[in-house]
Amino acid sequence: MFDRWLRPQDVEQPDGLLEYQLLANGGLIEDDELVERLGHEVMRNYLVPGELANVFDDLGAPEVAGYLRKNKFPVDRKIRHGDFGEIITGALYRRVRRWCVPVLKLRYKQTPAQAVQGTDVLAFRFRQDPPAIAVPEVKTRAYRDNRVGSEAYDSLEKVLDRLDESIHFLMARCADRGQAFLALRLGALLRDPERRQVERHMLFVHDAGSWKEDIVAGLSMKVTERTELTVVKIDDLKEFVGRVYEAAETAPSTTSSGTDDGTAAGTA
Repeated sequence: MFDRWLRPQDVEQPDGLLEYQLLANGGLIEDDELVERLGHEVMRNYLVPGELANVFDDLGAPEVAGYLRKNKFPVDRKIRHGDFGEIITGALYRRVRRWCVPVLKLRYKQTPAQAVQGTDVLAFRFRQDPPAIAVPEVKTRAYRDNRVGSEAYDSLEKVLDRLDESIHFLMARCADRGQAFLALRLGALLRDPERRQVERHMLFVHDAGSWKEDIVAGLSMKVTERTELTVVKIDDLKEFVGRVYEAAETAPSTTSSGTDDGTAAGTA
C-alpha cells in the first residue's frame, strides 16, 4: 500500500552532503482505501495483537472508540501529528525500504500524551557487513515552519549522542518478547560499536500546500556529514490525520492479528 501511495517526485539535489528525496501521493490508491489502511497502521502501532480482545468481549462494541481515545490515542493535535509522523516513518522503512524495525515504540506509552524517550525510529540491516543502523529524525508540520530543518538537525545530533540508550531499549523489549535473534544482534551492536555503520536520516511529514524547497537549501548548508532527507508531502495534512485516526477508532477488529515487529517486512 505504501509504495502505491507515496511515489518519488523529481527534485533538484542540493549542493553538499544532503541527499534529498520527495514523496507524494501518486494517485495509485483510492482515498477511502488509503485512509482505511492507514487507520489500521495507526492502530497496530499503539496496540499489541489481541489487546482489545482482552478488554472487550465484542470488538465491535461502541465503547471501543471511547476507550481508544482515553487510553491510547493522543488528543493534543501536536502530539497526534508527531505520532503520525513516526508511524509513517516506521512503515516506510519496513514496508518500502525493507529495513528491520524491531519495535513499534508507541506501544510503550504509559499515557497518550507521554513521549517515549529516545530515537523516534531505529531501523537495521543486520546481515550487512558491517551492520547498518538508520537513525531517522522525524518532524511533522501542518504549517510553514522555517525552523524545521535546523530543529531536525539539532535533534538528530542529540539522539546520535545517546544512540546506545535507544539500542538498549530495543534489545530489552525484544528479550521480553522472546525474540532471541533480534536481542542478540542488538546486543552485539552495543558490545562492539566499532563494527556498525550509522546512517543519518531525516524525515519530514509535511502539509503539501505549505512546503517550500528553500527548507532543503537551508538544511544543506547546515549538515556537515552525509545525511538522507525524505520529505512526505500530504494534502491538507491536519484534516487527513484526523480522518486516519477516526478510521483507526472505528475499525478495531483489524487489530486482532498481525506480527509484533517489523521483521516480517524488513531485512534482518
